[in-house]
Amino acid sequence: MQGPDGDNPPALLFWRKKMSPISDDPQGGEASAAALPDDIPPSLTVNPPFTDHARPGETEGSDPLSAMERLIAAGDRAGAIAHAESIAAARNEEGWSAGLLSSLAHCLIDLGEPARASSLLEPVMAAGQANARALTVLARAMSLEGRHQEALAALNEASFLDGRSAEVLLALGAARMAAEDTARAIGDFERVLRIATDETESDTHARTEAHFRLGETWASLDEPERAARHYRASQAEDAADRRGAAIRLAELEAQPAPVKASAAYVRALFDGYAPRYDGHMTGTLAYRGPELLAAAAEAAEGFSSGGPHDAIDLGCGTGLSGAAFQRHCAALTGVDLSPRMCAAAEASGFYTKVIAGELIATLESERGPFGLAIACDTVIYLGDLDPLFAALEKVLLPQGWFVFSTEKSDGASEEAMSRGFEIGPTRRFRHTETYLRGLGEVHGFGVVSLGTEVLRTEKRQPVESFVCVMRRR
Repeated sequence: MQGPDGDNPPALLFWRKKMSPISDDPQGGEASAAALPDDIPPSLTVNPPFTDHARPGETEGSDPLSAMERLIAAGDRAGAIAHAESIAAARNEEGWSAGLLSSLAHCLIDLGEPARASSLLEPVMAAGQANARALTVLARAMSLEGRHQEALAALNEASFLDGRSAEVLLALGAARMAAEDTARAIGDFERVLRIATDETESDTHARTEAHFRLGETWASLDEPERAARHYRASQAEDAADRRGAAIRLAELEAQPAPVKASAAYVRALFDGYAPRYDGHMTGTLAYRGPELLAAAAEAAEGFSSGGPHDAIDLGCGTGLSGAAFQRHCAALTGVDLSPRMCAAAEASGFYTKVIAGELIATLESERGPFGLAIACDTVIYLGDLDPLFAALEKVLLPQGWFVFSTEKSDGASEEAMSRGFEIGPTRRFRHTETYLRGLGEVHGFGVVSLGTEVLRTEKRQPVESFVCVMRRR
């Protein structure tokens, strides 16, 4: 699975269940999962910036925040949680700041542990030592626990402490959206636009986010013209389109649909999702894509007997496909846009090499040759697959294998009939069987098998996908 964060972390991303490649309800072990709703309101999925301008991974020092990030990158979820709680326990003795605890709490939220994040910051708030950013992070944790009124109270206090903070106003507007106080939420987002007028990076980021959220808000109120105006403004402020405004505009029929999701959008999405990816996908969403792809490959005549293969995993994510295919690989290269996903893949031990980069560029630079290419739930972010097939045609050995999945389109829409792919209701690309078979023919791939499977559920509904095994002629 691919990932983006261009120059900015996924700090102010506004993730909606409709747009996300995953469901947005957190998953974090039995204790926290039981307390969380199945469908978290879109406006609650705000990931505020790390406090005190400290972001995990920016330093290689021995400070607690860098240590936390290293534990997350290594896939040591239990160790990261224990580390954060040990820092909180030693706070009075060591004199750790509210800013540091806020950053650690932010990491716990990323890990799907909002209750633990709240427990880190509530004593700070009770002692009257919480700054506006600490209260903002606490409010997000409370919201994810379903404690909406307490979250609003924390954000109101944050606004008293710093009423001109764009971060606070964005979070306050999101919380009000969750409470269905739409008019006041719009007022908060509009106020951000009045405040963030400088050409600094932080003000530009705040304007981009405020415009995007206003687009989401007006779209939810069935005001497409107003929504489109704000999506365009968000896109103009951020040419990399980290929030996916181009896809939103296509949904509103305000501009043609893109042929792929922007790399920056995908990277930011998965950088923020990486810490809880495995548990959430395999647990909450009943994800079994890698296993189904491996089973389809093993059923193909000549696949197992012709191995082990020098392989490349396109959109490797945290390494779930590596685990499923490792017994068939003499060497395995992982590729993903998300550095955090790449770090987790490296920690898995399944890969000979992991590359953080764009798929086509990596295929052109690596050149192989490879005997096997895997792409599990990756091409759902690529509408036009011709460049991918063209690149694979050059790097796969004769008789080499391409095993991949994509969401299924029945071809009924005008978009699918004309292009062979479409943007589905979950804002991912779906492809038609005719399109996939045609691409294979054009680029010298024979279709060994192409079946329909359920790779995961979403909102408790099965997501139908094609599982395809092709072989280069």
